[in-house]
Amino acid sequence: MTRPLLILFALLCPLLAACSLEPIINHQVVDYFEANDIASNQVILQNILRAKDGAPLHFSELASIRGSLSSGASASATFPFMGPDHATTLPRKLGTVGLTITSSPSFDIDSLDTQDFTNGVMRPITPETAQFFLNEGIDYRMVLLLLVSGVRSAGSPEMLLNAPNSSRIVCYKQMPGPNALPIDYTILEADEKCDGNKSEPEFYAFLRTINHLGRLYPLSVKKSPKPVGGPFDLDMHKDLPEVAKIDPSHYRLARLGSGKYQLMSETQGSNVVLCHETTSEPAVAGVLASESDESTPVPFDACSRKRGAAVDHSAYDEQTGITRQTVVGEHEGTVVFKLRSTLEVIEYVGQILALQQEETEANLQLPERCVTLEYEDYKNGKKMTCNYGVLFHLQRSSDGFSSPLTTVSYNGVSWSLPAPKVCRSPTLCDHTLETISVISLLLNQNKSSKDIAKTQAVQVVP
Repeated sequence: MTRPLLILFALLCPLLAACSLEPIINHQVVDYFEANDIASNQVILQNILRAKDGAPLHFSELASIRGSLSSGASASATFPFMGPDHATTLPRKLGTVGLTITSSPSFDIDSLDTQDFTNGVMRPITPETAQFFLNEGIDYRMVLLLLVSGVRSAGSPEMLLNAPNSSRIVCYKQMPGPNALPIDYTILEADEKCDGNKSEPEFYAFLRTINHLGRLYPLSVKKSPKPVGGPFDLDMHKDLPEVAKIDPSHYRLARLGSGKYQLMSETQGSNVVLCHETTSEPAVAGVLASESDESTPVPFDACSRKRGAAVDHSAYDEQTGITRQTVVGEHEGTVVFKLRSTLEVIEYVGQILALQQEETEANLQLPERCVTLEYEDYKNGKKMTCNYGVLFHLQRSSDGFSSPLTTVSYNGVSWSLPAPKVCRSPTLCDHTLETISVISLLLNQNKSSKDIAKTQAVQVVP
């Protein structure tokens, strides 16, 4: 009876070996996904650190990871066919089982420094993309700091640049109060003289503007129609067949206060308007623009709760047949927000790191300096520490406390991201991981399958 059982056991060994591979395969899959996450994070961090030093940026992609997992099972048994004539002991029945598993992963690495990818990351971010992040619950100041290259307020011919490395200064005729909107100013080079002591770095004037506006939320507002030709008389009894031929998707008729009619061309597309609450009702604070910082007309009631079919028709101008306009960039208290490109976002975060390093070295008597979402008097401020609403911050990590998932080595120094944690107060949170997430999504927008070509595989032999 023992001999058949041993034979059956030997035959079942390969099946048992196959079943035992399931947890190993699952572990390998998780490892491969983690390897891809590590590679993506480190490429972003490497480029941010390069941007801090003004070095060239390069992008690559871990195109694919192929796992090669093999196993082998063996079994052997020894049975005596007949006993020896003069043996003092019975012959032994021997059985052995063996199982070997080998893993040889290989992966493809592709450079993303292609024409299409480069053109994509150099193009300005669309207003719709910025609107997406603003609607995701991310602090509006963080979104504007990362995605906006500059603002132009009403009455100012020149943009205030959101550039930490800018050497320009903003010279005021009268220094605005805390978080007040900068008005009546001129932008000077660092070596130009400003009358009196009423100036501040351009970057801080930008932060002042962002914080003055208060909480902003985006709305997509259809562009206003444009008049075609001049007003004309219309007899509906006689001209109804001609009126019926008008394509409503492109044109519409507007009846003017004079009794005449105006043919209006429906403009395609929409503007992303930024609204804020006032003491009376929501009002237009600004508009997001990709191509230029030119003044943009939007309906004056764009932020009103009476929009679409419920709009108040008394808002229409009886002389032109279109909604009365607020020209953002000319109307008092409005701002045009010029969006930057994905490449500029990465360069901007690098400049933030450089500014923080410079400020820290210049103020050794104070805690480490960090750019925060709150406007502060950065020359004398005590809150410009790395504990309050930090936009982006990396720490030097020791070998004993570093993790490859959140650590990158650059010029012989290991830099690490902060540990993930739940934070519900934007003014106290460290937004570093959120910043990395935003950059990752922006880069993914510009990747395509044709950029990730098939290359020579690299095989890791254990």
